[in-house]
Amino acid sequence: MHRPYRSPSPLRTLLLAVLLLALALPALPATPGTSKLPDFALSILDGRTLRKKDLRGKVVVLDFWATWCGPCLQALPELKTLESQMKGEPFTLVSVSVDERKEDVAAFVRKNGMTWVQAWDGKGDLTWNTFAVDSFPTYIVLDHEGGVAYRQEGWSPGGRSARALEGAVKKALAAARQAQAKGDVAR
Repeated sequence: MHRPYRSPSPLRTLLLAVLLLALALPALPATPGTSKLPDFALSILDGRTLRKKDLRGKVVVLDFWATWCGPCLQALPELKTLESQMKGEPFTLVSVSVDERKEDVAAFVRKNGMTWVQAWDGKGDLTWNTFAVDSFPTYIVLDHEGGVAYRQEGWSPGGRSARALEGAVKKALAAARQAQAKGDVAR
């Protein structure tokens, strides 16, 4: 005998949704206002290692990109402008490439005058696992305490993305100055 379809009860649906959400929580990307990111280490193109502790007390923009990413290349002039505008501030721009070959990244960086810190995550471990980046470019602004102050995925022409990123950096810098005035700077 064929039984007619019966939709699940609202309680069963709610319980299933809560269970799925609970399972997904550890994998959710870092979002603004969340707790501090875990310690991390990035391989810098010059052979050094950049660790989270090296960024203590600074506002940091992590720029996740690749040489094959069209929007990343279009955003490059805006990143150069941001980096130039922030000279003298407690600010660091760190571009993290996920290209497979470090040599390709190094050649691109030299050719395009990318003078700020350049990291390479060829296997994507930090990019995908620690920072939960799944599209390029992605910008993550870390505040002076190491918390995520802002996250932006993608790039839009006409300066909209650049203005939003610059605004987030300035807001984080203002908070850092205020904390410094109170003597409360730690990461």
